[in-house]
Amino acid sequence: MGFTILVSLIVAAGLLGGVANYFMNKPDTSWLWHDFFKSALLGLTAAATVPLFLRTVSSNLMNECLAGDVIAYFVFFGFCVIAAIFSAKFLQSLADKLLQEVNQVKQKQEELDETTGILVQQNSDPQEQPELETNLESVNKRGAAMALTDEQKMMMTLQSGKYAFRTISGLSADTGMDRTTALAMLTDLETKGKVQKIRRATDGATVWALK
Repeated sequence: MGFTILVSLIVAAGLLGGVANYFMNKPDTSWLWHDFFKSALLGLTAAATVPLFLRTVSSNLMNECLAGDVIAYFVFFGFCVIAAIFSAKFLQSLADKLLQEVNQVKQKQEELDETTGILVQQNSDPQEQPELETNLESVNKRGAAMALTDEQKMMMTLQSGKYAFRTISGLSADTGMDRTTALAMLTDLETKGKVQKIRRATDGATVWALK
């Protein structure tokens, strides 16, 4: 019921505002059907975009209308009439506002991606290590993990390693697995939702981390 009333108010306000706009800008007493229909159409269009505008400004007016608040109906109708009367300016300002918000969201996303890239770079293996490279720490880990399964080895390495983001080479060296086995295990863990892979922005290398 509330939705039907809102639609009716939008149509009525759009037509009323469109007619008012026509007579406000009518240069003489002659009747021009083309300009009349143009004003009415712009009025309906502007009135129909009022809910979008109210959402962009975080207004509760729509919710109050849907809740059956009679005063809110009058306020909403008046808002739609004003938007219809100044339809051209209202639509242009609304479009500018939406474009501005889209650009802000895009900028924030770019900043987030940049920040994420920096965090990944600072907390991952500095570079791809040769497959046969070994060190005392990795040798000790291999000896201690002899009785563990490959999945347990991989999870323990990811949990206790120096870096939060690991390359295949680093994980292969620390778990004692060859690159093919390590990659297969990581893919299986990714399917299980335990790990995730990220492409490092600085050099395009794929790094892995706990999810």
